[in-house]
Amino acid sequence: LQLQTAPVIPVVAVEASTAIQCSHPVHGVPAVVCFVFRRAMASLEEFRTYRSPLKDFYEGKSVLLTGGSGFLGKLLIEKLIKCNVAEILLILRRKKGLSPSERLEQLLGKEAVFVNYAKDPQLYLSKIRLIEGDISEVGVGISNDDLAYVWEYTNVIIHAAADVRFDESLKESIQTNVRGTLEMLTIAEKCPKLEIFTYISTAFSHCVRREIEEKFYEPPVDPMLMIKVSEKQEDADDFEVLSKKIIEPWPNTYAFTKSLSEEIVRRYKHKLPIAIIRPSIITTTRDDPIPGWTDNLYGFNGVVCGAASGVLRIFHIHMDYKASIVPADTVINSTLAVSWYSAGHRDEDNVYNCTTDDNPVSWQETQNRLEKWKDRIPFEKSLWITTYNTTHYKLVADVLSIIYHVLPALLFDSILVVRRKKPQVLKLYRKVHRFSAVLRFFTNNEWCFRTGRMRRVLDAMSAKDQQFFPCDAKAIQWDDFLDHQIQGLRQYLMGDSWSTLEKSLRRHRLRTIIHWCMLAVLYGGLLYVIVTILQAYGLFGFEGLHEHGVEECPEEQRAI
Repeated sequence: LQLQTAPVIPVVAVEASTAIQCSHPVHGVPAVVCFVFRRAMASLEEFRTYRSPLKDFYEGKSVLLTGGSGFLGKLLIEKLIKCNVAEILLILRRKKGLSPSERLEQLLGKEAVFVNYAKDPQLYLSKIRLIEGDISEVGVGISNDDLAYVWEYTNVIIHAAADVRFDESLKESIQTNVRGTLEMLTIAEKCPKLEIFTYISTAFSHCVRREIEEKFYEPPVDPMLMIKVSEKQEDADDFEVLSKKIIEPWPNTYAFTKSLSEEIVRRYKHKLPIAIIRPSIITTTRDDPIPGWTDNLYGFNGVVCGAASGVLRIFHIHMDYKASIVPADTVINSTLAVSWYSAGHRDEDNVYNCTTDDNPVSWQETQNRLEKWKDRIPFEKSLWITTYNTTHYKLVADVLSIIYHVLPALLFDSILVVRRKKPQVLKLYRKVHRFSAVLRFFTNNEWCFRTGRMRRVLDAMSAKDQQFFPCDAKAIQWDDFLDHQIQGLRQYLMGDSWSTLEKSLRRHRLRTIIHWCMLAVLYGGLLYVIVTILQAYGLFGFEGLHEHGVEECPEEQRAI
């Protein structure tokens, strides 16, 4: 991990897995400690030259990839290039006025995850063949020439594209997640060299069950019927009126449509070599290709960033429940391992849960481990200091949201108005409340995910493959991983340079003093009001003793 620090701060290297620490002075001067990771990832050259069954499976293959511009897609591109594939057939659509080639150039140039692009851009460009298309369109919007190429050369299909927004309309979710999967399977049928079709689903596709095994489940409704209804329903508003009734008891359109997509894949299992992998709550990378990397605020990442930036101050969550979080690189390595294994075991129901049930950690444990960093590496882009409260009572969470979120937001916006600036904090908290609402179902319930079939994949991997494609949940050191996560969120997601750390620390200390002074004034004033009211009713105070004096006490009391 490269660290930029202010010139006045000494940098000390020690052997550990954490990256930043600001609490140990060196000769009386605060030090930024740059730790060296215990397990360095293999270099590109080392990775590409070693031999093993899993890596050899991908070498020289043509891999058709959807969702390549998404979080998992970027990590898959980086890993597949390391595997020395012949080419990645990357489906990309036009977006915001940019062509697929312009988007690819922008993608490779700005994302830190493409660690070798700056050194060898030609390697990446030579390995990626762009296919213009849109997963939400009929036929995926691919031209006939591109389709002919895909049919002739594709060996592996990894379908990672999805609309992952929990609050997306049902119509849009069906057309992207369900119909898009059907279109990809239709394309796969015409690929004579196809060895495996892998669909990345979610562990919560059947979250209405408390125990989720590695098998297919009955869908809530016929997916083909839902596709037809969504296509015929021209007025999206009319369709959305019924959407809540349609998806019940599923909590959102994402989980609902993923369950339908799995059924679509199941219907093709006798026609195609298929595999489904179900990751749980995906967070940052553990260390491959770099520690702590992410590009989104979804799920757990959003909660941590919200709390660390002083925005999220109350959250509805059952802290004793298991946190079904999984590192992103564990998901990527599991996906590649599952694809390799399933290609040789076509007679099985190749459904795999990619979770950390073999190495569980509770929400309370994650909070305890992350909390130690709040005073060490405060975010530069923050609203206030971290003051994070939790409750598993919905009513309490709603009331405290008014106290901790709405009222301070009104105060901040009032200050902005006085300074003739645009009020924006209350608008921010509306988004925070929508974000919290869609996560409530997942933070206040607990599931048991069976992972026996995933364990068989791990057992089939060689020692070298387990080293270069680490995907065993038992090997995750939660302290190390959560340390990497908070640092990665600060650097990659919030965009805070490490050169701003000393400035952030000074501001954090000042805000902490102001915060506690404000609390002292607030609670002191509240205490004064309570005492005044009690005194008015004669329930508190020593006025009577002061007014009458000891002289006026009865003779017998004076004697006593």
